[in-house]
Parts: sequence; structure tokens; C-alpha cells
Amino acid sequence: MKLTLKNEYLLPSMNLLQSLKLKGVDSIARSKFVKLLTKAGESLSDSEMDLVNEYGEPEDLTKPISKENPVHVNADGQYAIRASKRGEYQRERVRLLLQDTEIEGGTYVNHTEDLLKILKNYDEELTGEAATAYLELIEALERAEK
Repeated sequence: MKLTLKNEYLLPSMNLLQSLKLKGVDSIARSKFVKLLTKAGESLSDSEMDLVNEYGEPEDLTKPISKENPVHVNADGQYAIRASKRGEYQRERVRLLLQDTEIEGGTYVNHTEDLLKILKNYDEELTGEAATAYLELIEALERAEK
């Protein structure tokens, strides 16, 4: 199985899939796919940290960012981004989130087909982020089947 999904949909897709009430083989298929999404999410997280380290504000402003002088964390738990670099950081972060990530490594021949069937047969109401993730997953799985 090989499919592409925009980075911005990785976490919402994982959340959606984990919220589905499934049994047996369907649950196993979902869990294995969530593992693949998690791996892609970890790569995205590493890339986001690279951006934070590039644009972040160090604890000690007189020294560059390093393990000994990490990026300052604000009271709200967010990394501090240098005021002069906020716009550039936001543009780069949006670019990163809009990039496609390739998800590969299905565990069996019909994995894509099974996941598509699970999602298409899911009969619960979805709203907001879950609904968007649902659409993106369906479209990604359909593209992967072609």
C-alpha cells in the first residue's frame, strides 16, 4: 500500500480512525494503518522541531540555540519564535503542513481496499475536523487504489 496525504491531515486522520468503533479484522486493519500514520506523524513532528530550532528564541538571547541553550517555552507551553522571524516561521510551517506525505507499508495485499470499505461503511455522524479527515482519507485511499 502506498498513498499520499497532506501533513495537516495526519493527526486528524489518526484521531478519526482511533475513534471508530470496530471489531475483529476491521479493528486490526485500522490499528495497523494508524501505526503507519503515526510513523509519518513522527517525521512531521521532527520537521516542525527543525523549524522551531531555526526560528525560535533561545533561553539565553546572547547565545545560539543548542542543547545547553534550548528554545524558550512560553507560559502557555508554546515555543517562543523570534519576533523578527514570526511571519517567515508561519509561512514555512504552513508550507510544511500543506506538503504531501507518502504513507507506505501496508501489511497485506488488500489493506487499502479494506480500509476504504471500513470508512465507506461507517455510519456515524461526523462533523468538523473529523469530517474533513474522513473526506481526505477516502480520497487518498481511492487514489492509492488506482
